[in-house]
Amino acid sequence: MTEAKRSFALLALVHFAVNALVLWLGYYWLGVPESRAGTLAWSAALALGAVLAVAWSYGSGLAYFAGDGERRAARAWRVSLRHLLPLAAAVVVLILIYWLLARWSDYSATPAFRMASWLTLRMRRPVRPASVQRWFSVVLWIVRWMVIPVLLLPVFAAVAKSGWRGLSAIGTNTGKLVYWIATPVLLLCALRIPLMLVYWVPRVSGFGMQTASFVARAGVAYLLLGAAWLLLAFITSRGTPRLTQPSTVGSP
Repeated sequence: MTEAKRSFALLALVHFAVNALVLWLGYYWLGVPESRAGTLAWSAALALGAVLAVAWSYGSGLAYFAGDGERRAARAWRVSLRHLLPLAAAVVVLILIYWLLARWSDYSATPAFRMASWLTLRMRRPVRPASVQRWFSVVLWIVRWMVIPVLLLPVFAAVAKSGWRGLSAIGTNTGKLVYWIATPVLLLCALRIPLMLVYWVPRVSGFGMQTASFVARAGVAYLLLGAAWLLLAFITSRGTPRLTQPSTVGSP
């Protein structure tokens, strides 16, 4: 038990350290000019490095909890590194999907206006485009925070453990209500709430108090990001009960 705790502590420590590295790379990448071919290549290299770091670190957490038998952090890192190419490809696909959803969010005002006009003609009473737009936003929220994560997180866990063969794991947890509830809650804790904490500006007087407030909020947001993801990796990869593995065993 002590060895398992040490292994998990090491995994969490490295995970938090890589998160800090990725955040620093992100801020540095935003400031890199792209006016010349050399700086453009450097910007692309930084983006690729960030994707690989995220894939390796987060894949290691998934591989750690998905491992059979005794869990070891070093073994999880080796397994994740061995499957780094499919993991990075999955990360790129995920980024593309959410980029397309963001583009749809910007474009959705046009179909919302058209649908409101059509409903007005059909129902013989005015339907405001803003009302239709709100329904579009609700559906988009469900797709972003529930449907896509529930479908794809088991795939990431399987890819981290088995490589390209793990792509067949799509839809593994779709029938488990606890997973549909836990996934958006933990994602909100890992992504949305930390951003809200960072951007929230409480009314405090003095530069020192403002600095202390920001450091405290940023620290809580950072810890919440890492802890919520590790818990989500535990639920996604194995969980209690096991969520991504077969629920039946051979009978003697």
